[in-house]
Amino acid sequence: MFIEEYLQELRRDGFTLPAFARYARRVAGLARENLDANPGGVRAVWSVALGFFAVAFMASAAVALGLDRWLAYELLLWTSVWILLAFGAVTAGIVLLRDTEGYRLASLNTPLVLTLARVVLVPGIALLLMDHHYALALGVYMFAALTDVADGWIARRWRQITVLGTVLDPIVDIVFNFALFAGLVLAGLLPNWVFVMAAVRYGLLLVGAACLYVLVGPVTIRPTTLGRLMGVVTSALVALLAVLHLRGGHLADRLLPLTGIALGVLLAAGVLHVLALGWYNLRVMRGVVRAQGRVVGDVRWGKQ
Repeated sequence: MFIEEYLQELRRDGFTLPAFARYARRVAGLARENLDANPGGVRAVWSVALGFFAVAFMASAAVALGLDRWLAYELLLWTSVWILLAFGAVTAGIVLLRDTEGYRLASLNTPLVLTLARVVLVPGIALLLMDHHYALALGVYMFAALTDVADGWIARRWRQITVLGTVLDPIVDIVFNFALFAGLVLAGLLPNWVFVMAAVRYGLLLVGAACLYVLVGPVTIRPTTLGRLMGVVTSALVALLAVLHLRGGHLADRLLPLTGIALGVLLAAGVLHVLALGWYNLRVMRGVVRAQGRVVGDVRWGKQ
């Protein structure tokens, strides 16, 4: 959690170790104050986490009875760990559980639950891929893709936009896609170089934005039209990859390598896209370039 007021002091002190320690203490103290200020929100977060755990247990029980008990054990274990990490992070950022007018919220709305559901599905998709249950993995992946579309649409349609959702959604997309490509490579469905491209692209988005925020000033990750189009094409290629593995035969022999190359090329283009936008936005933030209107790119700057 970045606090601009504290970061300004950290920048003035030159990022020394004592300055970092002081910054960490102040942020931790503020986090405790925010937890005390919204106990209803904290209860709501962990109530949703408990609900996800119950669903994960039932899904694991179905896998144990119908497929493989060892896969079921791993599914429940890793999903539980993932839930603890994800909801722990949300709890730490409970100050962001506000509407667009800045009022605190004491519950998670539907778009937030859908966004968090996408996080919870990550271990399941990866494990199903690595265990070669491609049909189930494709089904879960398509459901996750639907939640990605539904959360934004519901938030806009019924005015359920929150500060937490605005921050969380792009981060969840980055984590989800990174884990998806890791699972595809570990399952042997993609060559290693494709995962390297994915790691570089999503790492640049997440770490690059954090570095810009800490070193220069406030930024926020926003999807662009090109970024959305690349996401749609990437999702379609991943789905095609799973379908081809399910079908097998002559069609798979001819198209699987081509699909893998297409994903790698698309991710490499994404790396160049992120680098170009990051460089442009850095120049705008430093006043080297005067932007007309909103700054284009996946990373834009401005007050939060």
